[in-house]
Amino acid sequence: MVKYKCFMCLNKSYSRKVGCLDTAKDARVLVLEDALRRLNEIVSNRKLKLHLDYSALNVLLTKAGGLLYEVKYSYIDSNALANAPPTIKIVEIMHQFQGLVEDALASGYAPQTKSQEMALAEYKYAGRIINGFQDRLERHDEEPARAIDILAVEISKKQPIDESENLQKCRCTDGSRIWTIVTNLKQVAPGMKLCCAVLPPVEMMGIISEAMFLGMNQLGDEASLGPLEDVPSPALDQARSQVKEIIKRMM
Repeated sequence: MVKYKCFMCLNKSYSRKVGCLDTAKDARVLVLEDALRRLNEIVSNRKLKLHLDYSALNVLLTKAGGLLYEVKYSYIDSNALANAPPTIKIVEIMHQFQGLVEDALASGYAPQTKSQEMALAEYKYAGRIINGFQDRLERHDEEPARAIDILAVEISKKQPIDESENLQKCRCTDGSRIWTIVTNLKQVAPGMKLCCAVLPPVEMMGIISEAMFLGMNQLGDEASLGPLEDVPSPALDQARSQVKEIIKRMM
């Protein structure tokens, strides 16, 4: 039995009255579950071709899976969930997991194939989702679009992709790291500041895209790069649609 669980909130109507969260259906929790699933697939199939103790990684993910069950069926409010022991432990486990992987990456690892490059991109994506889970619970409501990170990025370089009439590869920065975004928005140009959603990486025309522009609504010159608090409605709509697709693919 989970001691912090609000058992009366198992009744949906009661949950709505007292303001508790339907955690089993909350997009932030489901996207967290998807991130752990991706890490499990990487570990079970040994997709990261590194000198890793895969047994140790598997033990960590097994622990995280049990804790996820407690998080998913806790039925407590967002702030309480952000500080609940299972949530804290999942983030701690991710730090341990990343410590093992980053030590191996420090040896100068470079992916040799697209599948290895994809595995590394998925590992980074999953880590971002898990590490930011508490912040999303504390700072945002149940809006599905907020289950992922929405960033303000600036395009520094754009180049057409060979053998594609519509796709372009963009190099972007959020002020702290570089992102590769493949887009069919022809009007994008270096210097533009746009909203993007950090999504599960996808391969398009041999290029791994790590995020997606949320339309062509340019942000003002004064807009700061990085996490975006005030997201334009059209961009929020697109992000929400993408989150729903992530959840749909889990079913």
